[in-house]
Amino acid sequence: MKALILLGCPETPSQTPMAVYAFNKLSKIGYDVTIAANPAASKLVRISDPEGYYDLNLVDLERALGEINEGDYDLLVGFVHKDAAASFFVTFDQILNTRSIALVFERDINLIEEFVNMIEESQSNAKIYATRAFHNPSPIKVQFDKAVKELD
Repeated sequence: MKALILLGCPETPSQTPMAVYAFNKLSKIGYDVTIAANPAASKLVRISDPEGYYDLNLVDLERALGEINEGDYDLLVGFVHKDAAASFFVTFDQILNTRSIALVFERDINLIEEFVNMIEESQSNAKIYATRAFHNPSPIKVQFDKAVKELD
């Protein structure tokens, strides 16, 4: 089984530890995990694993978009905290046409609602897990753990 994690702008501090956490958690349950990220997010994730403990598989987000096809991944996980991240998630979701999890978070509840609506309006079948978070990754972790439990 293969999973793709999408990371966009690393503006929010909680995204990087959650990316490493999600990579670890999905790997432990049998997924071969790839993280598609923009250059800044990739650098932050690499620095978060200085010993190479997780053997992170990182690819460029825009390059991945140009190369993916339906059936390439069994699971898509997107960290959605900006409108651009929502757009990338929707695009990958529509191309891959696979099981998808959108982790929507922001500190502004109105923006959370806006991002959820963007995903829902795209006719996505993604499971959406939304929470108010920015600096503290714990609310996102709780939602991600819930999503992983529901994968079974």
